Amino acid sequence: MFRFHPGSNLHWLVLCDHASNHVPAEYHGLGLQPFELTRHIAWDIGAAEVARRIAKGLRAPLIEQGVSRLVIDANRAWDDPTLIPPVSDGTPVPGNQAIDEAEKRRRWQRWHQPYHRRIERHLNQMHAVGIAPFVLSIHSFTPQLGGDEPRPWPIGVLWRHDATLAHALVRHLAGDGTHVGDNKPYDGHLAMGHTVDFHAIGRALPYTMIEMRQDQLATPAGRRRWALKIGSALEAVVGHFRRIR
Repeated sequence: MFRFHPGSNLHWLVLCDHASNHVPAEYHGLGLQPFELTRHIAWDIGAAEVARRIAKGLRAPLIEQGVSRLVIDANRAWDDPTLIPPVSDGTPVPGNQAIDEAEKRRRWQRWHQPYHRRIERHLNQMHAVGIAPFVLSIHSFTPQLGGDEPRPWPIGVLWRHDATLAHALVRHLAGDGTHVGDNKPYDGHLAMGHTVDFHAIGRALPYTMIEMRQDQLATPAGRRRWALKIGSALEAVVGHFRRIR
């Protein structure tokens, strides 16, 4: 299950791995109370609306996952122990306890792979016509994870190899005094995730992953503001790099 939103500017591709908190009826809410499925453990709160707004502003295609990360995490590889998490941020997930190989493969084939096959199909089509799109992955993060220190960055830019473009994006986003995380709250060298690794880095495509703190996205105005800020920064920075290369 996934959603594809077409766009006319094929030099961009926007992705949202954790867009939905939907749990298919057959899983009976994974045994969780409905409130738990509204929390950050089930999805990246606010990320889908921001991704859609950015894609609309860029006139870019958008592909978003349609099931909760608790059913199966689209941003994890097959051998990742958190692919189907039995516990998420200290909360046990009853429906994910003692998952056998057959159920893991069933979820992989039914919910994980269709999303990735759609991304792959799109990128194959772009390659066939000589277009190397900039891959933008949109995520959000909780202000505090478990007992860790509070996360002070309202936004972070993740990267792994050449930091030139990422650092230009950090500088642009920070131009109004915003505290921008450089490879925060996660280190892109360690935790870029399966989607960007496989589809962008694996193909040597230009990319970035944007992480926004969820308290910044609590209102429609907040989500709109961040979408405009990020979209403007991307057009300025990525447009500059494309002109000089």
